[in-house]
Amino acid sequence: MRITMILNQDGGTIRGMDATEFGDMAAEKLSGLGDCTVRLVSGKELVDALDDAAADTQSGTIVAGGGDGTISAAAAACFKSGKTLGVLPLGTMNLFARSLGLPLDPTDALDALAEADTRKLDIATANGRPFVHQFSVGLHARLVHQRSRLDTSTRLRKISSTIKTFGRIILKPPHFGVEIDTGDRRDAQRVSVVSVSNNLFGETPLSYAAVLDEGVLGVYRSRALESGSILRMTLHAVMGKLNEDPDMSVEKAQKVTLRFPNLRGGTKAAIDGEIIPLEDEVECICHAGALSVLVPKAYAERVAADPSVAA
Repeated sequence: MRITMILNQDGGTIRGMDATEFGDMAAEKLSGLGDCTVRLVSGKELVDALDDAAADTQSGTIVAGGGDGTISAAAAACFKSGKTLGVLPLGTMNLFARSLGLPLDPTDALDALAEADTRKLDIATANGRPFVHQFSVGLHARLVHQRSRLDTSTRLRKISSTIKTFGRIILKPPHFGVEIDTGDRRDAQRVSVVSVSNNLFGETPLSYAAVLDEGVLGVYRSRALESGSILRMTLHAVMGKLNEDPDMSVEKAQKVTLRFPNLRGGTKAAIDGEIIPLEDEVECICHAGALSVLVPKAYAERVAADPSVAA
């Protein structure tokens, strides 16, 4: 069946390219997988383009090129339509692409996709909304929300805005109450961050999942932290040692319910880097093997070589 490639021209990497020339080259490289139609869209046009591709009965694969937000939206479209997802990293962090073991150079990533196998991976939902990386409340969500008000138009400006925002937040960390029900255990705690990830984060810089088909959620929470503890935790996360932080608790679950008994109006959550209003109760569910993905051979080789890579 036909491949539909959707390239978000507002993605960080593609801004410095001739998008039309890159699209032509991409279609040629993927021609071995089937006839490839390329659409160049703006960020505002992305969701409509994905909806069109999902509804196209002649297209069996959607290859999305962009940052983590683009990939998350494409994964949601594929999850709902049953189509196969292909990932082309054109953003700043490219966390899902890193989890897949894709090269971060776009041309090299295309070469890897051209030889990729289709594999069933996990996807999660938060109150029915799909995510491939994490749903978070507290520190990370506040960072993303406040950073969005600054200039993030280039990679360097996004990094600069992140540093500025973190400096402000660390002076006044968020503290809030949450009840967490994993089915096996239910308790309440005052925390600075609670996050639910699609599979456990690996021992990788930037904290992303190293294995995407274990069929679990990672439930991460801290106690209510002061500035020094947040700085240490952030360094641990950057170094891929979040599990070693003394203030971070980690659990596995197939389903988890988060309740926020004293929720203030206007409180936000982050889901795959996008800011959304926080509801007073959020049910996160792991949908094991529910997302069909073009997976590079490097992923299967890595997992086969070290089955405990995500431990």
